[in-house]
Amino acid sequence: MAGLDERDRELLEYLNRTGGADIQTLCDVLHITRTAVRSRVERLQSEGLLSAETESSGRGRPRQIYQANANGLHALGEDYRELAVVFWQVITAVEDETQRNLLFASIRDRLAGRFRRQFLEAGTTEQRLDQLVGEMRSSGFNIESDYSADLPILRETNCPFPMLADVDETICEVEKEVLEQVLGTEVEFVNRCRDGHHCCEFQIQT
Repeated sequence: MAGLDERDRELLEYLNRTGGADIQTLCDVLHITRTAVRSRVERLQSEGLLSAETESSGRGRPRQIYQANANGLHALGEDYRELAVVFWQVITAVEDETQRNLLFASIRDRLAGRFRRQFLEAGTTEQRLDQLVGEMRSSGFNIESDYSADLPILRETNCPFPMLADVDETICEVEKEVLEQVLGTEVEFVNRCRDGHHCCEFQIQT
């Protein structure tokens, strides 16, 4: 994948800041032609940096809303990714198991609190799951809920922590515990990108 140019960064930063936009909005923001915007969006999407959703509004034609996904956000902050890996390596290298587990628990609680603050106090597991998916999408996660099986599935089509997962699988367990804390129920791994699957999937107990 080629590096991002200034226009790419401007586009991705705008999508991250606003939560998504259509082609015409991006034309207005970037001050370039519709053809140029579409070409840039299609390239970034083919590189796995953008996701798209179809939005219907009344009787008008459906429109595509483009969002910067987790890979797009990572591409904006490659230096921060490297820094995150260094921090994670330092934590996992702590020899005292009690201290190491306290650090992991602190990370888990902070991540869970980040999403739980936005939640309604009441609600079913399914309602909390849908709300969590919405919150994570607005933060750049490429994620969806699937109710086609007996138990709901939370599916991440891109690992949100690919470089950390490459270093140590503990981040996968931390993420599972975050989901359990936020949803208030047990969560089980179904598939993991780290194991060679195309997505991470978590089965939600209801």
